[in-house]
Amino acid sequence: MINYFKAMQNNRTLSERITFYLTKTIKEEKRLTQADLAERMGIAPASVNKWMSGGTPAIDKLPQLCDILEITPNELFGYEQEGLPQEAIDLYKAFQKHPEYHNSIKKLLNMVILDIEN
Repeated sequence: MINYFKAMQNNRTLSERITFYLTKTIKEEKRLTQADLAERMGIAPASVNKWMSGGTPAIDKLPQLCDILEITPNELFGYEQEGLPQEAIDLYKAFQKHPEYHNSIKKLLNMVILDIEN
Protein backbone atom coordinates (compact mmCIF):
# COMPACT_ATOMS: atom_id res chain seq x y z
CA MET A 1 0.00 0.00 0.00
CA ILE A 2 2.88 2.38 0.73
CA ASN A 3 4.21 2.28 -2.84
CA TYR A 4 0.73 2.90 -4.25
CA PHE A 5 0.22 5.65 -1.71
CA LYS A 6 3.50 7.38 -2.68
CA ALA A 7 2.72 7.19 -6.39
CA MET A 8 -0.74 8.57 -5.74
CA GLN A 9 0.60 11.43 -3.61
CA ASN A 10 3.16 12.59 -6.18
CA ASN A 11 0.42 13.51 -8.65
CA ARG A 12 -1.48 15.76 -6.24
CA THR A 13 -1.27 19.46 -5.48
CA LEU A 14 -0.34 20.60 -1.98
CA SER A 15 -3.95 21.39 -1.10
CA GLU A 16 -5.03 17.94 -2.35
CA ARG A 17 -2.35 16.26 -0.22
CA ILE A 18 -3.39 18.27 2.86
CA THR A 19 -7.01 17.29 2.28
CA PHE A 20 -5.97 13.66 1.81
CA TYR A 21 -3.99 13.52 5.08
CA LEU A 22 -6.68 15.36 7.04
CA THR A 23 -9.38 13.05 5.71
CA LYS A 24 -7.25 10.01 6.45
CA THR A 25 -6.47 11.14 10.01
CA ILE A 26 -9.84 12.61 10.97
CA LYS A 27 -12.40 10.53 9.09
CA GLU A 28 -10.72 7.18 8.41
CA GLU A 29 -8.36 6.63 11.34
CA LYS A 30 -10.39 8.83 13.71
CA ARG A 31 -7.23 9.77 15.64
CA LEU A 32 -8.55 13.27 16.24
CA THR A 33 -11.47 15.51 15.38
CA GLN A 34 -11.52 18.78 13.45
CA ALA A 35 -12.12 20.56 16.76
CA ASP A 36 -9.13 18.78 18.37
CA LEU A 37 -6.88 19.74 15.47
CA ALA A 38 -8.06 23.35 15.58
CA GLU A 39 -7.44 23.54 19.34
CA ARG A 40 -3.97 22.00 19.10
CA MET A 41 -3.04 24.44 16.34
CA GLY A 42 -4.62 27.47 17.99
CA ILE A 43 -6.91 28.19 15.05
CA ALA A 44 -10.66 28.34 14.42
CA PRO A 45 -12.40 25.05 13.55
CA ALA A 46 -13.64 26.75 10.39
CA SER A 47 -10.02 26.87 9.19
CA VAL A 48 -9.68 23.09 9.47
CA ASN A 49 -12.97 22.69 7.63
CA LYS A 50 -11.64 24.97 4.89
CA TRP A 51 -8.46 22.88 4.59
CA MET A 52 -10.51 19.70 4.31
CA SER A 53 -12.40 21.33 1.45
CA GLY A 54 -9.24 22.15 -0.50
CA GLY A 55 -7.92 25.29 1.20
CA THR A 56 -4.27 25.60 2.15
CA PRO A 57 -2.96 26.65 5.57
CA ALA A 58 -0.52 29.50 6.05
CA ILE A 59 3.04 28.33 5.43
CA ASP A 60 4.01 28.84 9.08
CA LYS A 61 1.34 26.30 10.12
CA LEU A 62 2.70 23.47 7.94
CA PRO A 63 5.41 22.18 10.34
CA GLN A 64 2.91 22.05 13.21
CA LEU A 65 0.36 20.35 10.96
CA CYS A 66 2.94 17.73 9.96
CA ASP A 67 3.77 17.04 13.60
CA ILE A 68 0.11 16.59 14.54
CA LEU A 69 -0.62 14.38 11.50
CA GLU A 70 2.59 12.40 12.20
CA ILE A 71 3.99 12.92 8.72
CA THR A 72 7.18 14.53 7.50
CA PRO A 73 7.21 17.75 5.46
CA ASN A 74 8.59 15.69 2.57
CA GLU A 75 5.54 13.44 2.71
CA LEU A 76 3.25 16.46 2.76
CA PHE A 77 4.95 17.96 -0.30
CA GLY A 78 5.02 14.61 -2.11
CA TYR A 79 8.80 14.11 -2.14
CA GLU A 80 10.43 10.75 -1.79
CA GLN A 81 12.62 10.19 1.24
CA GLU A 82 15.63 9.16 -0.86
CA GLY A 83 18.99 9.46 0.84
CA LEU A 84 17.66 9.09 4.37
CA PRO A 85 17.99 5.63 5.88
CA GLN A 86 14.60 4.05 6.53
CA GLU A 87 15.66 3.56 10.15
CA ALA A 88 16.04 7.32 10.59
CA ILE A 89 12.63 7.96 9.06
CA ASP A 90 11.02 5.31 11.28
CA LEU A 91 12.75 6.74 14.33
CA TYR A 92 11.56 10.25 13.49
CA LYS A 93 7.97 9.07 13.09
CA ALA A 94 8.06 7.06 16.31
CA PHE A 95 9.39 9.95 18.36
CA GLN A 96 6.99 12.50 16.86
CA LYS A 97 4.54 11.03 19.34
CA HIS A 98 6.78 12.22 22.19
CA PRO A 99 7.21 16.00 21.95
CA GLU A 100 9.58 16.03 24.90
CA TYR A 101 12.16 14.28 22.69
CA HIS A 102 11.43 16.30 19.55
CA ASN A 103 14.46 18.63 19.63
CA SER A 104 16.85 15.77 20.39
CA ILE A 105 15.52 13.72 17.49
CA LYS A 106 15.78 16.67 15.10
CA LYS A 107 19.44 17.12 16.10
CA LEU A 108 20.09 13.41 15.64
CA LEU A 109 18.46 13.37 12.21
CA ASN A 110 20.44 16.44 11.15
CA MET A 111 23.63 14.60 12.10
CA VAL A 112 22.51 11.55 10.06
CA ILE A 113 21.67 13.74 7.06
CA LEU A 114 25.03 15.54 7.25
CA ASP A 115 26.80 12.20 7.55
CA ILE A 116 25.02 10.88 4.43
CA GLU A 117 25.86 14.00 2.43
CA ASN A 118 29.58 13.83 3.28
